[in-house]
Amino acid sequence: MSKKKRNKKYKPITVRIGPYYSEEQRARCEAQLNDVALYVECTLPSGNATDHEIDWIEDVLNWALGLLHQRYKRLDAKELQEVGSIILAGRHALNNLIDRKNEGKTMRFIATGDELNAISAAFAIIIPMLKEAMTLSPRRTMNEFDWAHRKAIENLKKTEREKCKKLS
Repeated sequence: MSKKKRNKKYKPITVRIGPYYSEEQRARCEAQLNDVALYVECTLPSGNATDHEIDWIEDVLNWALGLLHQRYKRLDAKELQEVGSIILAGRHALNNLIDRKNEGKTMRFIATGDELNAISAAFAIIIPMLKEAMTLSPRRTMNEFDWAHRKAIENLKKTEREKCKKLS
C-alpha cells in the first residue's frame, strides 16, 4: 500500500435541495398557462387563433398527456380513465381543427361547436392539473414538458419525411 499523501485539493460538491426552478420561473410558467387558457376560451372560439397560439395549445395538451403517461402508475386508475378520455377527446378535436386548416378546407383555425366543447373541457382539467404539478414538483413537471416537446418534434419530423416521400 502506498502511504503517499494526495496532492489534489479537496473540492466539496454542492448539493442542491429543493426545486431547480426558481419561483420567478414557476410564476412565468403559470402565466404562460393562463395565456393558453385564454387562447382556448377567447381566441379559439372566435376563429382568430394564430399558428403560434395553436402551437402553444398543442404543446400544453401534449404536456398534460406526457404527465399522465409518465405518472400513470401512481395515479388512481378510475380517475385516470375519466380524465384520460376527456383529454384525448380534446386532442382529437384539436387534430381535426389543425388538419382542416392544413388541408385548405378553411383559411383559419375554425372549430365546430363539439370540437370547442371537447377542447374547452380538456383544458378545464389540464390547466389546474399542471399548475398543481408545478407547485408540488417543478423539476419533474418541467422534465415531463421537455419529454412532450421532444415527442412533438419527433412526430413533426416524421410527418415531414412522409410528406417528402409522397411528393417524390
